[in-house]
Amino acid sequence: MATPPRRRRGLIGWLARIVAAVTFGYLGYLTVEGSRRIVSPGRRPFVPEEGDPATPADIGLEYEDVRFTTDDGVTLSGWLVPAARETRAAVVLLHGFSWHRLPWLAGFVPWLQRRYHVLQFDFRGHGGSDDALISLGTLEQRDVAAAVHFLAGRGLGPIALMGISMGGSVAIMAAPDLPVAAVVADAAYADLRDPIANRMREIGYPLARLGTGLVLAAASLRAGVWLRSPMNRVAQIAPRGLLLISPGEDRLVSPQQSQRMFRAAGEPKELFVVEGAAHGEAHLTNPEAYERRVLDFLARHLDGEAPV
Repeated sequence: MATPPRRRRGLIGWLARIVAAVTFGYLGYLTVEGSRRIVSPGRRPFVPEEGDPATPADIGLEYEDVRFTTDDGVTLSGWLVPAARETRAAVVLLHGFSWHRLPWLAGFVPWLQRRYHVLQFDFRGHGGSDDALISLGTLEQRDVAAAVHFLAGRGLGPIALMGISMGGSVAIMAAPDLPVAAVVADAAYADLRDPIANRMREIGYPLARLGTGLVLAAASLRAGVWLRSPMNRVAQIAPRGLLLISPGEDRLVSPQQSQRMFRAAGEPKELFVVEGAAHGEAHLTNPEAYERRVLDFLARHLDGEAPV
């Protein structure tokens, strides 16, 4: 016997209410948990992976433990590694989200240090630096400003910012307001929504586009500041030099993100695509080409000449 129309409409309405309740509950959970994971992801222990160096001394480099404080009172911890040659030029090396400086010590500092002083430090809420909420770049601009002012106070300069993943995006956001000569941004996101949505899709969460907007809004409320995207700042980097490095097989930050920023940026600018590289692995994939490209770029913008 057929279901009467009134009963059928009631059943459909009941099912619709269940679906709506489940959807709103899921989005509520996603908003609360996703925003928490952004601003307070949990601090990774400041210890190296097995076999990796714990300090620059472990790879034969002299260094100085340094601490400096941001204009909003957050004290940051780092290392200043002196250059192997006579120079005042320096590079600030910026790490990725939820990590600290250690994973980039062995892979980046030795070849940068051959030509430049290198300052590595931990962003707020990371590594050995003070506890603080994380904002994926907005508040971290103050960390970079403190690092640049610290180097200037030591009489060092010109200065370049070099960052990987979140570090690259922070470098783009901070540079327009700072006395720096160049920016190297590896695997940087142009729009915060891109890596958040990609991570949600990777985990298998539905409604990634809608969820991303809710997560960002809630994270901004938690952080007490609106979380901004580098795309709004990249055009202001000029006339400073900009080198964007794009891993060709990046599944977290879409390669199109670097292309968008490259189109929006003013001259001088360069785009270096590393085919076959996953997120944050451009140097690991082709270290010789990577180092040559970065050092050539830095030589032009920090030294005013091509490297020998």
